Amino acid sequence: MGLEIVGSRVLAPVFGTSLFVWGALITTFLAALAAGYALGGRLADRRPDPALLANVLLAAGALVIVLFAAPDFVLSAASGAPVPDRFRALLAAIVLFGPPSVFMGAVTPFAVRLAARELALVGSAAGRLSAVSTAGSILGAFSTAFLLIPTFPTRPILFGLGASLLAAALLVPAPRFARRLVSAAVVGATAALVFLVGPGISTLPAPAGTLVYQKETAYHRIRVVDQGLRRALYFDNRVQGYAPARPGMTLGLNYTDGLALSLAFVPRATRVVVIGLGAGMMPSTLRKRAPEIRTTSIEIDPEVVAVARKYFAFAPGPGDRVIVGDGRRELDRQVDGADIIVVDAYYSDSLPFHLVTKEFDELCAKKLGPGGAVAVNFGGDLTGPRNQLFWSALRTLGEVFPRVYVFSQELKEGVSPFRSTAIVIATRAAERLDPGTLADRARAVADRLGRPTVSEYATRLYEGEVRTAGVPILTDAYGPTDALQHLER
Repeated sequence: MGLEIVGSRVLAPVFGTSLFVWGALITTFLAALAAGYALGGRLADRRPDPALLANVLLAAGALVIVLFAAPDFVLSAASGAPVPDRFRALLAAIVLFGPPSVFMGAVTPFAVRLAARELALVGSAAGRLSAVSTAGSILGAFSTAFLLIPTFPTRPILFGLGASLLAAALLVPAPRFARRLVSAAVVGATAALVFLVGPGISTLPAPAGTLVYQKETAYHRIRVVDQGLRRALYFDNRVQGYAPARPGMTLGLNYTDGLALSLAFVPRATRVVVIGLGAGMMPSTLRKRAPEIRTTSIEIDPEVVAVARKYFAFAPGPGDRVIVGDGRRELDRQVDGADIIVVDAYYSDSLPFHLVTKEFDELCAKKLGPGGAVAVNFGGDLTGPRNQLFWSALRTLGEVFPRVYVFSQELKEGVSPFRSTAIVIATRAAERLDPGTLADRARAVADRLGRPTVSEYATRLYEGEVRTAGVPILTDAYGPTDALQHLER
């Protein structure tokens, strides 16, 4: 279980963390364990020798160490395989995780055969060892998810798993201990050398610029990179926000101007909730230019909050709040009301499905005042081959909010599917703002925030065809966001 959980971190930089990646891992481990159970039982019947069990453990440990010392080639080859992209992670998982898992699966039936000295004791031996195996799985899952991954990089964890298997081989009460000790020491020492000097686990090309900070958390690989005039925050391989590299500098047009455009729809807003802190761009702008607005920032990853404070000068004002937790849950529990709710919560490759369902939109509407608005950031390249996820989310918002506005330069110019950012603003107001009134209000917001680019973003208003035919309304019971991202409908 520990290998399965850390396996998600091996695949994520290349394949993401979608439902298909987890499906590939679970499928591979279940199939490999099933094969291992059959193999272990057969080997034990043919040669019930403790030394053979020790060798099985040695083989498992050696495979973990060898395969994950430098899995770049396998990941690269699988990512370019001539199969539908949702199956590429499965190919990588089979090659990397299948062989060691087969050997690990062979351990329990082999141990049962050795422990059951008499036929009458087979049941108790099987039950006892199955309980021990399950307890080990629980310990492996818990320690990997809650202790190891939040604390250490992926490489030492994988090396530790392999080394643990080598050590387990030495604990088997079998003859020729000295020979097994030498074998384990040679494999372990060789592996340690490879891990120390090898290229490591494959990732997509590192972002251009100077790496300032890097850390793996329970949710992402966070990187802070200086890129000329800006300092950027990355989750895995996707930029999540940025700030001027030096105080006093200003950045050009960016997606936060589109999110700030929500103030044009609620000019008297005093309460703004931001779900997904990132580099703290939106709350920081409001604190500096509109301090009368109280912000509540909700971020699921505490490390992101720490990074925003240390590297992006994020400093909440006296009336502002920062809440660490799931955006939907904390919005429900800790927010009494809001004038604007901003949803900027992409992971490296997806928007969490429970933040685009009808039930979530209804929760937002419940928290908003009569003229309140929701602003959502959509990355076009993450919404499917024909932007199906975007259009589905748009249709879902339309089920709850009377007016929905789309701001996308590509869509306005007739580019479809679009690949850059689209900002969607849904309001509870019954009347639709005409482009002239919107432009006037956008200029007022631009002056208020000292961001002329907010007014420029208003010119991206898309008034063309809304392509919601054939896409589903997303609900908690049926939210196929991964399918909309990766499958043609």
